[in-house]
Amino acid sequence: MEISMKINYRGTKLQAKRKERGLSQSQLAEASGVNVRTLQKYEIGEKDLNGAKLATLLRLCIALECRLIDILNDPETVQLLETYGA
Repeated sequence: MEISMKINYRGTKLQAKRKERGLSQSQLAEASGVNVRTLQKYEIGEKDLNGAKLATLLRLCIALECRLIDILNDPETVQLLETYGA
């Protein structure tokens, strides 16, 4: 018997960065071109930001003036970004 598990991380880093920039979810949605409901789902963990398309992640980073490592929560991804300075 095989057991698989999918882990969704709440977008706490995304939410913190958005608030740090003084943006509402609607403002970030408009600036990034990402649907506001999608942003809400990322922030509450209903949708996994770490699994988002690269283009979506980049649009969020550009709108927030930050790096990928500043918004992603997946420990493996964060470690890779730290290791390779991406």
